[in-house]
Formats: sequence, C-alpha cells, structure tokens
Amino acid sequence: MSWFSFSEIRKQNNLAVENTVGIYQNELEHRLSAITHFVQWTVVHDPILDAFTVQNHMGDYRKASNELRLRVSDMQYSTGNEYQYFFYWDEKDIFFNASEINVDYDTYKEIKEKIRSDVSFRTAPEGNFSWKPCIFKEKEFLYYTITYKHRTFACLVSMEDILSPLSSLNLGEYGAISAISETGEVFYKTKKGPAGIINSVYNRLYFPGSTSGLPFSLAIDSRVLGNYGKLFVLQVIVFLAALMLSFIMGGYILVSYKKVILPIKMFSKSLSEMDSVSDGDGLDLTDSKIQELNQINEQFKNLIHEITRLRIDIYEAELDKNKFLIHFLQQQIKPHFYLNCLTTVDSMVSLGDIDAAKKMLMFTSKYFRYLFQVDMNFVPLANELQHIEDYLSIQNMRLSRPTLFEADIPREFNELSVPPLLLITFVENSVKHAVPRDGDSLKVTLKCSMMNEDAVEITITDNGEGFPRDVLNKIKNGEDIVEDGNHIGITNCIKRLKLLYGDNFRLLADNVRPRGARISLRIPVRNEV
Repeated sequence: MSWFSFSEIRKQNNLAVENTVGIYQNELEHRLSAITHFVQWTVVHDPILDAFTVQNHMGDYRKASNELRLRVSDMQYSTGNEYQYFFYWDEKDIFFNASEINVDYDTYKEIKEKIRSDVSFRTAPEGNFSWKPCIFKEKEFLYYTITYKHRTFACLVSMEDILSPLSSLNLGEYGAISAISETGEVFYKTKKGPAGIINSVYNRLYFPGSTSGLPFSLAIDSRVLGNYGKLFVLQVIVFLAALMLSFIMGGYILVSYKKVILPIKMFSKSLSEMDSVSDGDGLDLTDSKIQELNQINEQFKNLIHEITRLRIDIYEAELDKNKFLIHFLQQQIKPHFYLNCLTTVDSMVSLGDIDAAKKMLMFTSKYFRYLFQVDMNFVPLANELQHIEDYLSIQNMRLSRPTLFEADIPREFNELSVPPLLLITFVENSVKHAVPRDGDSLKVTLKCSMMNEDAVEITITDNGEGFPRDVLNKIKNGEDIVEDGNHIGITNCIKRLKLLYGDNFRLLADNVRPRGARISLRIPVRNEV
C-alpha cells in the first residue's frame, strides 16, 4: 500500500508539473508567434521604415526611429518588457534600440556586432526564420531577426526571463529546468541539478519543443514527492505507529518465550548434545524451571558415558582397518617387479657382462631398499622422484627401448608431502603400455604446479598411443580396471587416494594431441611428512 501510494504521489506530482508546463508552453508559443509576426510585418510592410533610404537625412531617420519605438512600446504592452527590439540599416550603418534596454553597455555592444554579422541582405521575407539560442557576456538569450531591403529588425529575450513563469514550480532544493536547443544541446539551466545519490529522489520530465511549437525543448528535474510530500510523511507516521504496536506485541511474545518456550528449548538442546559430548559428566539436564529433570539426570549421564565408550571402540577399529587396507594396497604394487629384475641380472651374468650386472644390482638394490623401507602414509616428493629415476634406470637396462624422463619440479616442491609409491604407478603404466611412433623413444614428463595456496597439481604425460576409450571411462567413473591384471596399479592408486584424502582430491585421465596419455592429479598441500 505504501508503494502504491508513493507511485500515485509521484504520478500526481508529475501531472501537476505537466499541466503547469503545458499552460506555460501554450502561452509562450502564442507570444513568440505574435512577436514573430510583428517583426516580419514591421520590416516588410510598415511605412515607418520607408524613411530609411539614402535620399533622406538624419532628421527623417530620427523621426522614424521614434515612431518605431512607439510602435514597439505598444507591442510590449501585450508581450512584456523583457522582449527587447533592435533595428539596423546596413546602407548607412545605423543601429539603435527600438525598445528600452535591459542589458549593460558591454552586452549591448556584443548584440550590435552580432546583428551586423548576421545581416543576410535578403530582398524578400521568404526563408527559414526561427528563434535561435545565443550567448552575450556569458548570459543566454533567444534571438530572432529578419532582414528586408537592407533593413534588419531583431528581437532578443533572456532565457532567465523566458523561464521565469515556471519559477513558481516546487521542484525541490536541487530541482532544475534545462533548455535544450534543436540540436540537442543544453544551452541554459536554472541550477546545477541533482547529482549522485540525490538523483534517486528526483524525477526528470521531458517536454519536446516540436510538439509545443517552441524553438527549444524543456527538461525538468523535480523532487519525486513534490507538493504531495506531506501525504507521504503522514503515511510514514502511520507506519511508525504500526511498528510501535509491533514492538509492544513483540515484548509480550518475548516474555512468553522466556517463561515457557525457552525452558523447553534448553531441554531439547541438551538432548541433542548427546552426540557431541565425550563424557556423561559433560551433560547437564537439570534446570530450576523444570524440576522433573533432576531425577533422570544421572541416568542420562551413565547412558551417554556408555555410548561414548562404544563410539571410541568403533572408531579405533575402523582406523586399524583403514591402515591395514592402505598397507595392503601398497604391498600389492611391489611383488610384480621382483622376479623380472632378478632374471635380468642372471642373464647379464650368464652372458659375462659383469659391469652391466653390477649396475643392474646397484639400481635394483636402491629400488628395493626404498620399496621395503616405506611404511608411512606420506613422503617428500624428492624421494619419490629419485625412486622413479631408479626404476627407469632398471627398465632402460632391461629393455632395448630407452625411456627418457623429464621432471619439471620447482625447488620449493621438493619437500612437498605425497603418498609413497603413487606417482611411480603412472610412470610404470606408461612404460608398460605406451608405444611411441617408429623410431621415437618413449618420453615421460612430470610437472608440478600450484593451483592455489591449498592445492597442488601433478601432471604425468607420455608420447604413446594414449589410453583406450574404455579405460578412460572406467577411470572417470571410478570403476576397477582389471584386464588380465593390467592397469591394476591405477585402481589401487584411486583407492589409496580416497582413504588418504577422502573427497579432497581429483584424478583426471585424458589423451593429448597429437598423441600421448596424460594423468592430472590434484591433491591438498601438505608441508610435513
């Protein structure tokens, strides 16, 4: 209802302004039309101006000018003294005011120079004659002139006088009236007008000159409430009265809440905290306002104590289960590489390549030493990279095809904590399944970058044929990848990540162009092992 009333007040205020401006525009249009007709008829048909010919003398000119002033004085009686008239005869360069002057002498000289420069030497009254805005001594005027047979008759009126009938409008403290020329430029403004946040409580009305027959348009900034602000203030008083009544009612409700509802709420809250307390002694259901709770207080304490003990036992059992599962998944990765290494050493010894066998044994011992000593959930990233390099050194000696490894790891990431034997699983997958183009060596690239202050992304790519479509779908959907034992390491990695990070990790697998597979792993940042 307040918003509807506000809209109606705004509408009524705008309507009042529109009616006033409509009457003003109609009256002004008639006045300007009358002056226009007077100026045209005088310069073309009035015999008074026939005295301004080269055959006459100065006395004739003086007599004609006095008669012209009498004629203008009669015209001003109906149109107003604010309209000033000037006459100029270019053949003798005679210029004089045909009405009482309402401007200072400097402005008078500027008007004289303006009329002299605007003489068009027309021999007939035909032409596009209209009122034009002009400025003399930083003051805005409307200016109309017509030239016929070297005689120029002009009328001038200040914009301040033109808009003075609208001064009775209650536009507010920052309300303003702007006069806009036919080219769309604001050439006069009664005030600076509203700006900034004040503009939100002011309304702009536009009155085009084309519909009113005036040589300029009007833009009026008026206060939204205007003359009807008292009605809105009355509404505010009614609202405040209703608000006060609401506070009184709220006081009664508050008393009822404290006396009745709050004791019941405290009892419910105490019961709901049964799941959060660690000991029955931390729960207190007694309340001076509800004496019946004193009898069951001890029973609840004993019950909650027993529930807490059972919850701790279940939690410890679940923790042991998770640790066992993580250890099992780690051990599931280890055995498949043992026999291949030993077989390779045996072959080298049989062929008499003792140096190669020594190198193979050295890489293998380092590889197995790290493998058997890792019994933590997290290790430094630098240790994992060294383990990957040992693995690839073994593979390069076993396989005829060399594998190139490139690690783009900033120095500050060396102490970053990662799960052990995690990254090598993806490297092993590339070595086993990635087949580069003919003549190319297998290349594995590992990069590490910060996603934000809480997460890091590790990317492993190769230049092989990429993942098959079904394997990508299984990784995306979190399904087990078991194909005659292949890719089981990736399945174990996903299970380990879920146990270690819950849902705070992201593993993405895709293929890159022109060829190759890519694993992107995002995990939370841990700065300690």
